[in-house]
Amino acid sequence: MKTKTALKWTIGVIAVVILMAVGAVVLLFVAFIVSMERGEKHQRQIRAEQDSGRWDFGDQPALFAVAQGIGATLLNFAVMQSWQRPESVEAVRTLLSLGADPNYRDRSRNSFAMANAVHASALVLRAMLETGGNPNTRDEFGQPIILMNWYLGYYQNQARSRLELLLDRSADVNSAMPEDRSDSGYTLLLYRTKMGLGDSLAYADALLLLERGADPNRAGADGMTFGKMLVDHRAHFQRTLKRLPVEFAALWDWAAKHGIVQQAQ
Repeated sequence: MKTKTALKWTIGVIAVVILMAVGAVVLLFVAFIVSMERGEKHQRQIRAEQDSGRWDFGDQPALFAVAQGIGATLLNFAVMQSWQRPESVEAVRTLLSLGADPNYRDRSRNSFAMANAVHASALVLRAMLETGGNPNTRDEFGQPIILMNWYLGYYQNQARSRLELLLDRSADVNSAMPEDRSDSGYTLLLYRTKMGLGDSLAYADALLLLERGADPNRAGADGMTFGKMLVDHRAHFQRTLKRLPVEFAALWDWAAKHGIVQQAQ
């Protein structure tokens, strides 16, 4: 009798131990599953933030809220931020790497990142072009973006680099202003040369455009030609007793060798 009682007690103890062991295994398994689910949820949240662009503004939630509030795409918002925040180029690169379309635009003027990239640093413009940005796209006013390269004045010391980037990516060297804008019909060559009286580097850019195949014979809607503009600018320097800028002298020599000056005189 005592032997049977001891045996039952032993069996009971063993059963309890087994149950406890099984319970511990079950608890560990449940804990593992919960941990996995939490990890997957966290990964999904991270991916969602990366896809939306929120990840790039994690330390600046106010900026993200502003971007959404004004109807801007995050790429365009990052590009415009980079006008005065050079470090924003990393946000631009990240959004592009996640599949943001550099050419996307909708009805909002705050959505067209490619048009606004021409006012940003050369690094931002390069990133946009290297991911398929169209160098011949137009802004919300129908103006070829290459003509807007000098418009806002950000990163002025990089304007030449931006111009070369656009030309290297097959921007139309004879792009012209639309008929409903000021300087109607002015080609890129005319438009940039006109700036020469206030910025002598414009003459160096004009020479680059000619070397890249710009047509010096196309006239603006007002009848202005490249040759006539050069003659007018030379007369201005003589009238004001100003020394000819070396950039203008080089451009004048090119035009003279190609018979353009003689046609205009």
